[in-house]
Amino acid sequence: MSKKLNKILNERQEQYGSARDNFTRIGIGWGAIIGTTPIPAHIVALMYDFGKTIRCSVNPEQEDSWFDKQGYTILGQEIVGKNEP
Repeated sequence: MSKKLNKILNERQEQYGSARDNFTRIGIGWGAIIGTTPIPAHIVALMYDFGKTIRCSVNPEQEDSWFDKQGYTILGQEIVGKNEP
């Protein structure tokens, strides 16, 4: 992982807490909005990653979108590694 990406992930954790907890809360909220069961945290990571994929396809020169995309992939992997249900 690059130093820049590592710095971004650490800053976000300081600002918002653990990715797993944050994505779990988001999944609960999104599930409520669309009237389904909560969306698992690792799926939330994939959904955010897909949003960044769209941004990268529209503006591939925007470096931050590429870093964000990598970050969501790493966070999703970490969540699954912690036995996310």
